[in-house]
Amino acid sequence: MIMRQKHFFFLVCTFLVILVIGISASKVYNHFGIMDERQPYSCTKHNDDTLRLSLIGDSWVFMHKQYDDSLASHLTRAAHRPSKVSSFGICGLTSKEVYRCINDNDEMRRLLKQGADYCFVSVGINDTNRKMGANYYARHTVFILRFLLQNGITPILLEIPDYDIRYTYKIQTYDRKLLRKLSMFLTGSSVDCREEYRQALVQELEREGLTHQVLMIPRHMFKRDHFTADRMHLNEEGYAVLDSCMMRYSAR
Repeated sequence: MIMRQKHFFFLVCTFLVILVIGISASKVYNHFGIMDERQPYSCTKHNDDTLRLSLIGDSWVFMHKQYDDSLASHLTRAAHRPSKVSSFGICGLTSKEVYRCINDNDEMRRLLKQGADYCFVSVGINDTNRKMGANYYARHTVFILRFLLQNGITPILLEIPDYDIRYTYKIQTYDRKLLRKLSMFLTGSSVDCREEYRQALVQELEREGLTHQVLMIPRHMFKRDHFTADRMHLNEEGYAVLDSCMMRYSAR
């Protein structure tokens, strides 16, 4: 009887361990895995002379909200026609999370369905900061770009900038550093993985035949003094540089 109870207890414990491992593995896969590409919904196509520029992405877009009106004014003067700038960003989003927002976030979906001539996309900073994997970044960024292109919107993509990635890692709390180390182990990323992720995107764009359909704001446009004290986000001068780059592409 006692042997049977021990055997039963061992089986229950084994089952629970396997269940916990399975649930943990599933969560890890869902976190780092590549989601399926969604069928794109339609965005409005306009026939008037208004130049429309949308901005979507992470904190760089979230913090641009205060500059939307001034950028629209500059575009109007440069393009010699009415201009409209609309933005929606959420701090901390990775490329996968931005792509998910395109489909599931009501505010971003509403902004995009209004239609645009150009759309600035800021993704990649959080992918590299959180070490999500080069393929993770490349695939989900392509999904975003393809959604825009399929709606006749020209993407203006921010190349992963030279923010101080080692400093951002250094100032993390102890538990965050442990998470980053786990992410590096699981995705094969180094502390400074920016160039690896950039190259992965270049290869993915070439493979998908999208290289010449995407406008790119190069990272060398942003200097050290364009960043705030956290060495990751843009200051006012940095946003002036970013806006000049967007104008160069959209007001031509």
